[in-house]
Amino acid sequence: MKKSALWMLLAAGCGTPAPPAEAPSAPPSAAPPASAEPAPPPSASAEPAPPPSASAEPAPEKPPEAAGESGPRDVRYVMTGGKLEIVVEGVRFKPSAKAVKLGGGWGISLDVDAEAQDDKMHSLLKPKGGALSLAAKITRKGGKVEELGDSREGTDEDFVTPGTIAKLERKWPDHKGDKPLVAGDKVALQVGLWGIGTDAKSRRPLKKFFVVTMTVGKGEPRPLIAPPE
Repeated sequence: MKKSALWMLLAAGCGTPAPPAEAPSAPPSAAPPASAEPAPPPSASAEPAPPPSASAEPAPEKPPEAAGESGPRDVRYVMTGGKLEIVVEGVRFKPSAKAVKLGGGWGISLDVDAEAQDDKMHSLLKPKGGALSLAAKITRKGGKVEELGDSREGTDEDFVTPGTIAKLERKWPDHKGDKPLVAGDKVALQVGLWGIGTDAKSRRPLKKFFVVTMTVGKGEPRPLIAPPE
């Protein structure tokens, strides 16, 4: 047999072996997205954030005023022998009141003795009408109510010194146009001090000093003095 024929027979019976399969190659790794890249570290030369503006800081609280400048006063009311006495700012005041005839009606005359209870000098503000201030509430016969306020003119000064007695005086009504009381009328006078202190700098008003009430009927009326409500 010829060699060519023998080779063909062998090839037909055994077949040509297939070449070995190649191993699958590993898939290429996916490239990380651009956003996944870590941010570069901050530069050492970067400046820190500026501090908050000074205007954003809370304003300092205003210190409270001293009690002696605006706080309540220590006012004491004492009944001695049936008469009212008032002690304030180291001064003892002894008020008195009497009815006075004014034309066809009645008014009130006020007298207050002031005496120092300590060894200090005390200053009183004394405008044109005197150291006493007045506010009147008048109820006329028939129920009509009138309210009259006081006004201050001038800034003179009076003193209460140790060992002496200062006299404060005032009459009501004492303004032009104010009518006196007639039968059936009554009045409540709120008496105050225009200003009291150890000196002119510390002096301040005392609006509610004492109250005087009077009702006019038959005969001479009698004013009554009492502490303020």
